[in-house]
Amino acid sequence: MSRYFPLFVDLEGKKITVVGGGAIATRRIRALLEFGARITVIAPKVTEELGRFAKEDRLVWRQAAFHPDDPGAFADAFLVLAATDQKEVNLAVWQKCRELHIPVNLADDREKCDFYFPGIATGGGIVAGITAEGKDHRLAREATEQVRELLAHREKER
Repeated sequence: MSRYFPLFVDLEGKKITVVGGGAIATRRIRALLEFGARITVIAPKVTEELGRFAKEDRLVWRQAAFHPDDPGAFADAFLVLAATDQKEVNLAVWQKCRELHIPVNLADDREKCDFYFPGIATGGGIVAGITAEGKDHRLAREATEQVRELLAHREKER
C-alpha cells in the first residue's frame, strides 16, 4: 500500500461536494467549514446539524440521491467526499471522480482514497493534521486529542 504525503491545502472558497448526510459527513463538513470551504451536500436526508447549516446558508443541500449521470453533481468540485452507508453509491462516486479527475475520499474504502481525512488539532497559531495512514482510527483519534491538549496548554501560556 502507498504511503501518503501530508499536504496542507488552501480550501478558502473552494467547492467540496459531499455525497451523504450522516454522522461521518457531518463531522467532516464541520471541519471543512472551519477552513472556508464551500460545501455542497448531495443526500436525500441529512443530520439535524447539516439541515441547520443549510438553513443558515453555510452549505448547499441538494436533497436528492446521487446519480452518476447527473452532469451537475460535481460541477466545479475541488474535492469530493463519499460518505454514505451504501458501498455501491460510494463506488459510483469514486468511478465518476476517476472519470472527471477529481480527488476523492471514500469513508468506507481507504484503498480507493486519493487523500485521507486527518484528525485536526488547532491552537496557538498551529494547525496539525494527524493520520495513522488509514489503518488505526483509534490511534489517530488518541494522538489528535493529545496534540489538542498540547496546543491548548500552549495557548494558555501565551
